[in-house]
Amino acid sequence: MFDVTFSFLYSLELLSWIRMTVCVLFIFVVVLGVYVEYTNTDDCSTLTVSHESLLVEYRHPVELTCSIPSKPSPEFFLGWEAQINPFQTSSETSLVWRTSSLTEWEMNGREMFCYLTVPSKKQCKKKVQLNLYKRPDSVKISSESRVWSEGQMRQLKCKIENVGPLQNLTVQWTRVDQNKNRTVTEMPYGNFITLGEKRKSGNVTSTLNVSANRDEDGVQYQCVALLKLEQLQQPQVGSSEPLNITVHYKPTIIQPSNGTISLTKGDELLLICSAHGNPSPQYSWSSPGNKNLTTSSIFISSVQSEDQGQYICTAYNDEGSESVTVMVNVVEDYLLIIIVCAVIFLVLLVIVVSFCYCKYYRHTHMGHYILKNLTSRRHNSNVAHSDPDQSQL
Repeated sequence: MFDVTFSFLYSLELLSWIRMTVCVLFIFVVVLGVYVEYTNTDDCSTLTVSHESLLVEYRHPVELTCSIPSKPSPEFFLGWEAQINPFQTSSETSLVWRTSSLTEWEMNGREMFCYLTVPSKKQCKKKVQLNLYKRPDSVKISSESRVWSEGQMRQLKCKIENVGPLQNLTVQWTRVDQNKNRTVTEMPYGNFITLGEKRKSGNVTSTLNVSANRDEDGVQYQCVALLKLEQLQQPQVGSSEPLNITVHYKPTIIQPSNGTISLTKGDELLLICSAHGNPSPQYSWSSPGNKNLTTSSIFISSVQSEDQGQYICTAYNDEGSESVTVMVNVVEDYLLIIIVCAVIFLVLLVIVVSFCYCKYYRHTHMGHYILKNLTSRRHNSNVAHSDPDQSQL
């Protein structure tokens, strides 16, 4: 009985000692871990670099500085881990990585590190990302032909030489019409033909399909190379010379329109044919009596009955022709005829009235005047006969 009780008490004591030992070890490990992390964090926080991200143009110099405020221990290493020119120091607190002309595309978009190594401590690292880009050697735009014919489908090509990185390239097409209206079309990477790796520089050919119509005549096209990088404030890195487009199309007659004109005999007739086309159209007129004129207008100062009929204007160039027909009707001036007839009638009426009046005047008034004259003569004769008698008395 006594032995059993002793064994039980011993077991409890042993278990309590084990628990205490485990707790002490746990606390020691935690404190040690916090200390190590604190010391490492303290060392890493003092490690600085001049740039965490840097955009560099091809063939331009680069300079990056990695530094610590003081030597962390008698033995340490401060260095640069990079694709090119890796090196380290064990005596300096500042280390400069430089190159006079960066041309290695292997550096593009990849991380390089500045590191600090202290014995018995975790290595500290600061990341730096270099982004390399290159402006194109040339940007050229071309067309299958400088002169297009209406109705055709034409293709414009933009060739961009030695530009990079290709994955950040966008080809921009601009169209400016004669009214200075500007239209922009952008083609990002994957929408054009490339020769080269996407992280590096290469050659690009971009195509734009255009339907040749008269609205394209006089339009100006241009292609632009854009590198869309976050740190590049001006993404336009190259542009082509403008390309002026000429479209040939058949004439469209503006005036006159198909219709009928009614004129009075003696009026003026002026017909002007005007058309829009490229090349500039020529004109011909077909008029009554099979008269053909190679002119854009017809003028008749006084139309007559023989001028009545169809007048056909034809505008033509190398692309085709268009015609319009004007029907000219010539009518008599009935108002003038009526006025002339009325005047003639009035003149005849005056003549008849005058004639009748004269006839009536002679038969009446002229006869009265003759009788009166005869009576007066007789009276004068009687007086002459009575005078001798009176003288004898």
